[in-house]
Amino acid sequence: MTDETPRQRPRTSVRRSKPPKKSRKKSFPSSRWLWFVVIVAVAGAGWWFMRPDVGEVPDEFADLETGAAVDAPLAGDRAVVLVYPEWDASGYVTEERQIPSRDRPGEDLFGLITVLCEGPKISGAISAMPEGTRTLGAFVNPEDQSVVLDFSQELVTGHPGGSAAEVATLTSILRTVALNFPGTRSCVILVEGAQVETLAGNLDMIRPFDPRRWL
Repeated sequence: MTDETPRQRPRTSVRRSKPPKKSRKKSFPSSRWLWFVVIVAVAGAGWWFMRPDVGEVPDEFADLETGAAVDAPLAGDRAVVLVYPEWDASGYVTEERQIPSRDRPGEDLFGLITVLCEGPKISGAISAMPEGTRTLGAFVNPEDQSVVLDFSQELVTGHPGGSAAEVATLTSILRTVALNFPGTRSCVILVEGAQVETLAGNLDMIRPFDPRRWL
C-alpha cells in the first residue's frame, strides 16, 4: 500500500438486513466442534507462533458505505472453492461449489462467504465457523484490491477459544478469499459492523490480513 490517496471509485458491496437481535448469551459448540478444539489444542498450539504478518488498516475503509443489491438477471453460476479444516486437525481440505453470480465482485464475495458459513458437505471436513455465524456484508475496493467482511456476533460469542481454533477459523476465511479472489491484498474482518481486537483472546484482529500469506 502507498501513502498516495487513490481516486474514489464506487465500492461494490452487498449487505443483508439484520434479523431481530437475539440474546447475546454465548452458545456452546457442537460435539464435533468440541472434539475439533481438543485435537487442535494438542496438535496445533504452535501455529500461533507461525501466524502470517499483517499490514496497516486501509484508510478508505474508515467510513464504509453500504448498498443493497439491485435486482438484475443472473449472469450464471460461478464455481468457487471453499476451505475447511479436516476433522482430526491434520490439515485443510477444499470443496468445490457453485454460487449464483451477476458478475459483481461484492455480491460474489458475499455469496462465497455465506456458503462457507453454512459448513462443508464433504465427509472428513468440519466447519471452523462457530454455529450460527452469518455473513452480514462483503465489500470490494478494486482501487487497491482490498476487501472487508462483516460477520454476525456469533463469530465471537460462539467461538470456543484457543489459539489453534482461532487460526483455523481465520485460515478457513482468508484462504477461501485468496483462492477465489487471488488479487486481494488486504482483508479486514468486522463483527456487527465494528472491528474487534480478537476472536477469543489470542490473534490480533485490529490490523488487516494479507490473504496470500494464509495459503
